[in-house]
Amino acid sequence: MRRSAPLLAAVLVVVGGAIHLQLWSSGYQGIPFIGPWFLANAAVSALLGTAVVLRPAAGITFAGIAFSLVAVVLSRTVGLLGFLERRWTDQAFAAVAAEVGAIVALAVVAVVTGRGTGRTAVAVPGPAQGDGRPGLAGVRQPVSAA
Repeated sequence: MRRSAPLLAAVLVVVGGAIHLQLWSSGYQGIPFIGPWFLANAAVSALLGTAVVLRPAAGITFAGIAFSLVAVVLSRTVGLLGFLERRWTDQAFAAVAAEVGAIVALAVVAVVTGRGTGRTAVAVPGPAQGDGRPGLAGVRQPVSAA
């Protein structure tokens, strides 16, 4: 699970970026202001996918995917920066599915690795050391020679 969740998240992030790249190359590059964002999405997706594999930290990748997901939904509902597309195409469904899947996989990464929970490690008092000194549960403390 520790290795498969980050890999799945990375693949899904890259799939979402590939869909944006395909849309950009098939005509979206001509849409004023919005077109370049499709290319940027593809590039950022490649970077985020690589980052998830190299260091499975969910925060930044989650934010990037959430931004892309919100942009897809806005562009198909109320419009985004003057761009409105009412049809939900196969590519739109695939991009949303990939991005939602990546968010779920990143949530698994955060839970499995303990990152993104906002919790900090706390020392828990444990049984006394062999010499009678108080100890910490699960932490070996050096015993002085004196």
